[in-house]
Amino acid sequence: MEHVLDDESEEKVLSALSEAGLFTSGSLVREKVLFCSTEIGRTSFVRQLEPDWHIDSSPEIVHQLSRFIKYQLHISPQQTERVSPNVFSSASLEQFFGGLDQR
Repeated sequence: MEHVLDDESEEKVLSALSEAGLFTSGSLVREKVLFCSTEIGRTSFVRQLEPDWHIDSSPEIVHQLSRFIKYQLHISPQQTERVSPNVFSSASLEQFFGGLDQR
């Protein structure tokens, strides 16, 4: 689930995920990447879907969902305090997923 402003923003996100190799590695399914234009809608959408993983850049949404979602990745250029043991933090998708072979 990703917050976007328009169709162009949606394509940029899909392109970034593709360039990171997440669709070819089996980590993500392109058709299951969802987009929403409001934070309230995004929080509600994610809770209804109950995914194993959720990636978000909003600290408020990450906090609200931390007790409902198995794993979360908070994308933030600034180092943030860990909200919960199931919430990971990274400066970018590339940085987090780039180290998959090293985990």
